[in-house]
Amino acid sequence: MGKEKEIVYEKFMELQKQVHLNNQKKIRVGLKVNILLPLVFLVISFTSNRSKLVFLVLWIVSLFGIAFYLLYVEYMDFKLQEQLQELGIMEKEAEAQALIGNEVVQSMEDINNARKEVQKDIKDLRQGIKKEIKSDIRTMGDKFKK
Repeated sequence: MGKEKEIVYEKFMELQKQVHLNNQKKIRVGLKVNILLPLVFLVISFTSNRSKLVFLVLWIVSLFGIAFYLLYVEYMDFKLQEQLQELGIMEKEAEAQALIGNEVVQSMEDINNARKEVQKDIKDLRQGIKKEIKSDIRTMGDKFKK
């Protein structure tokens, strides 16, 4: 019975890896289509005598479609990784295999840290300016008293 569980576990992990690799391929293809399709519409719009507005609309609709497709693929891969972590099959270190999820999370943390530092610097500058203004007012007041 233990051997059967091990075989099922290995097949499951192999299936997960295969799905992850397929998702990476889908993302690459989607990015290539995202670059090539607008070029095709551009070439067609300049070579034909038809309304350029039609090609502009087709181009915009195709960009939105490709973007939603790429978001869907990434989301499904992210959910798969998340479920594997919940089941205890995959450790947090393996989270780095996610397609773009970790980079986005890390970037958001970096942005928030930088924002907090900027806010602190602004507060420090405000306090410094207030102290300078107060000292300038005091010196001006002393001059007028004399």
